[in-house]
Amino acid sequence: MCLNVLLTGGGTGGHLYPGLAIVEAIKQKMDCEVRYIGTKQGVESRVIPESGYPFYRIWMSGIHRGRLFINLLFPFKMAVSLIQSIAVLMNYRPDVVIGTGGYVSWPVMTAAWLLGKHRFIQEQNQQPGLVTRKLAALMQGVFISFPESRRYFRKQDHLYMCGNPVRQDLENPSSSKAYDIFQMNPKFTTLFIFGGSQGARGINQAILTRIDQLMKRKNLQILWASGPRWFESVKERINQYHHRIQVLPYISNMGAAYSIADVIVCRSGATTVAEVSCLGKPVLFIPFPGAAANHQEANARVLSEAGAAFMVLESEIESGKLDRTLNYLLNHPKERGLMEKKIAAFGHPDAAQCIAKKILSEIQVTRCES
Repeated sequence: MCLNVLLTGGGTGGHLYPGLAIVEAIKQKMDCEVRYIGTKQGVESRVIPESGYPFYRIWMSGIHRGRLFINLLFPFKMAVSLIQSIAVLMNYRPDVVIGTGGYVSWPVMTAAWLLGKHRFIQEQNQQPGLVTRKLAALMQGVFISFPESRRYFRKQDHLYMCGNPVRQDLENPSSSKAYDIFQMNPKFTTLFIFGGSQGARGINQAILTRIDQLMKRKNLQILWASGPRWFESVKERINQYHHRIQVLPYISNMGAAYSIADVIVCRSGATTVAEVSCLGKPVLFIPFPGAAANHQEANARVLSEAGAAFMVLESEIESGKLDRTLNYLLNHPKERGLMEKKIAAFGHPDAAQCIAKKILSEIQVTRCES
């Protein structure tokens, strides 16, 4: 039997990649055909066609701060997108619809409810997004990534704590191979800095301000994914240290980068938190202050309060907290080892398998009862 799966969610990779991990886990258990509903402006419009899955675009977009005219169109966009979603579902006739958040999920999952389709939603963040909270009561199952997320839902009996699925390409290569990939010295302590696929201006500026002080550490080297926008300015600033700093606009082989990292400085988006937890890496989170509902700070705070990670807000950088925290991590390898054990306890490497198993189980139960 072939299962027809309709996947939706996007705008960012944080919504997209968990969904792809889930369908890959389902495909390991049974034959299935996968199709995707997204928007033309989201990252899914590029990634999904490259993956080979049929891709449907709808008009939906989110609320934009300070853009009154565009926001006035939101109800109209919602109505049109709902009609578009119903048309896709009636034509494709999916056996199950899976949403992973983002505004595009709203009309699609509503259409699945109206048409009586099997429907599930997965939430990546500790503080669930607006779409997840609004749709939760209409879903057969809601998969959460943090136990603390339960308090945001009135209905509890369809919540499943499985963790946030991570991409399958994070398998660590051998250390020697990874050091060769980035032309770095295996005898040095490696500080890995990144801010997502586009980089992070706040992190880049904070490290550049301290680069001369950091480079006084003779056994320290830095692997730095600056983001394309800031690559040239960062590269020019650190040119005198080029033998110990490898700056790249973007790193595609994150498995290799993680494998050589002794200390990580990064944002705390849901995907990043899930990855460093699964791999058990000492990390200093600097949450993006502009994240919706401040969810990055909420994600990082869960781990920092458990002693599994450190967190420094951008507003605290110049207070000396960043310097103290970074120095502590670099100066205490034994304590880093303890942090690795604590953060690994938050990892869920089997998250995608857990979600796939539960979805298939729920579908089978419903079919047996019908």
